[in-house]
Amino acid sequence: MKIFNRKKLNNDTDFNDIGNLNLLVSEPTVKAKYKPNPSHRRIDFYYEEDKVFIEGLADNNYTFWLSKTDIADTSINAQICKHVLYDSFDVYFSTSKYYHELHSLFKKSIIQASDCVDVKWKTPFGSYIGDNDNTGLLIAKSLVEFKTEIEKLCEAREAGGNYLSIMQGILEHLSQRTDDPIWDYYTATPWIKIMRDEDYLLCSKNEQFKGLYLQLLKQHSDLYSRYMTAVR
Repeated sequence: MKIFNRKKLNNDTDFNDIGNLNLLVSEPTVKAKYKPNPSHRRIDFYYEEDKVFIEGLADNNYTFWLSKTDIADTSINAQICKHVLYDSFDVYFSTSKYYHELHSLFKKSIIQASDCVDVKWKTPFGSYIGDNDNTGLLIAKSLVEFKTEIEKLCEAREAGGNYLSIMQGILEHLSQRTDDPIWDYYTATPWIKIMRDEDYLLCSKNEQFKGLYLQLLKQHSDLYSRYMTAVR
């Protein structure tokens, strides 16, 4: 089965137009220790107000693209997605410069899902997207629609301000520590699950909600770090 059946863009107008949008070209390169499997390629995207970061990854270890564009610019974003999904890449970059910025934003992924007949892309938009010449444009348009849905979820949570007290209660649970990091992590597991389900609050325009959610992320990161140190 042919995984990437689209034409290469490297000599096309599309690539020449968007090549300078890759934020990573001035960052240190990373030498790959193996050849990434093409079927592991994916897009991670991050919302920041009216902008979207689009990250192209060869797999979990190697990133070759990172751009920041207007969410509403579906023409440019379609070209970026097409380039990321179908072109050949053999240069990978460090993303450490952008680590903290990206990890404070709402993130979702688009990954390849293949069966014995078709190649398609699994998305967080509620459906799969087929593998064809319209794939990039469909993703770009879905990024806009999905952001609208996320904003509506935020508005629903913000209504009346009552959910703030629930978030504060979750924060109290995640802030508890004993001398046993493993016990702490397992005790916090139900609250961590609730927190993860509410990750769209990183898109909240209400600074109280977003600030509280960032505190939840910080406590979760600390719990997980202590847990991993204990089990190693």
